[in-house]
Amino acid sequence: MKILFVAIDTLRADHLSAYGYARPTSPNLDALARNGILFENFFAGNIPTQPAFTSIYTSQLGITHGVVQHGSPDSQLSDETPVLPAILRAKGYTTAAVDNLYNHKPWFARGYDFYINPHTSQLITAAEVNAKAIPWIQEHAAEDFFLFVHYWDPHTPYLPPEAYRNLYYKGDKNNPANRSMEPVKRQLVYPFFKKWHYDRLEPFTDIEYVVAQYDAEITYVDNEVGKLLDALADSGIADETVVIVTSDHGENMTEHELYFDHAGLYEANIHVPLIIKIPGDPSRGKRIAAMAQHIDLAPTVLELAGVQRPESMEGQSLVPLIAGREEDGHDAIYAAECTWQAKWAIRTSEWKLIKTVDPGLYGAEETELYNLSADPEEERNVFAKQSQIADALELRLMRWIWEQLGGRPDPVRAFASRGFPPKHWVARALQDMNVTWDEWVEKQKYI
Repeated sequence: MKILFVAIDTLRADHLSAYGYARPTSPNLDALARNGILFENFFAGNIPTQPAFTSIYTSQLGITHGVVQHGSPDSQLSDETPVLPAILRAKGYTTAAVDNLYNHKPWFARGYDFYINPHTSQLITAAEVNAKAIPWIQEHAAEDFFLFVHYWDPHTPYLPPEAYRNLYYKGDKNNPANRSMEPVKRQLVYPFFKKWHYDRLEPFTDIEYVVAQYDAEITYVDNEVGKLLDALADSGIADETVVIVTSDHGENMTEHELYFDHAGLYEANIHVPLIIKIPGDPSRGKRIAAMAQHIDLAPTVLELAGVQRPESMEGQSLVPLIAGREEDGHDAIYAAECTWQAKWAIRTSEWKLIKTVDPGLYGAEETELYNLSADPEEERNVFAKQSQIADALELRLMRWIWEQLGGRPDPVRAFASRGFPPKHWVARALQDMNVTWDEWVEKQKYI
């Protein structure tokens, strides 16, 4: 068996046409879903990038593996923790990655026979990734392999190739009368995003122009995914290859005043796509509504490969769900973040409760409760009106955390107490403006 695992960074599910988005952003992924299985409710339990990929590789939530903060030098994964590539390599699979997460943390290269690191930053384009991945497929088509391909598009800055930039935007992007970007400029984090993101775009005033560039990036990477899948067919191995496409986290556009960032445990950020195509499986075009999450991916791959999973893995294989046993989905998803702010959340099929540990650089309400059935956009916090439901969910969340910790410190609280790495990112951007952090904080009081 051959396994192609594709991770498209920063891809929220509801901006794919396969998930009902109005713009036709993803024709190749749509076609893959028509010939495979689409999971309608798939979630990232830990965000953003480093916590998420650590959970994907280990099938453990951050409360167990301890990597809950992106960008912290204190984040470490135990050498004793089994990771998916190493397990497969021990069973005779040729393992390879076209990826540069190793630049972040060393364990992202663990278990690979071939680790192809084509770029030192996340500015690498999907075409540059394919330039390494496609030749590798051609050279190793006769082997049983596990190939991990990581695209950074559509991560910020949203810079699709020139031909894509007017694909979804038809207005006047630089109309001086358009003031839609003004709320963004009032945020504490604005200097960082100005330097990293907004200054790299063409001059604009319309916030919808930025949204359109994100969508154009999706269409661009979707086109490159199509080329990658064509390489399987051209090599004669499409019918031998399991294909898995997912993302580490989503992206806020303008929701909850979290602009073009992956902070917040809202649906825009934790609801990510999952499409699986299994050779010979009769479930063509199947859509699965049951809830699943990142930690379920490694057990799924191992079951499909006929490899026994280690006891350390906390997820559950999705193979029974694919076979039609909907009762095998999760009845709740527990999520956490600790990079821009620190929060815990519990999500059921109907409700989501979010508890703030530390508001961090964005600020946050202490407790949020959303009825996802009546308010899927999470626009109305009903915590004050639904106190009994909120109390029951909070008790369930706190009991779960307590049981998982088993007397250990909560890593979310521990890392939050040390501070948030983005404060240093913003401070470095302020240096270019000849403004100190304290001066910037003081200035925000008057904006």
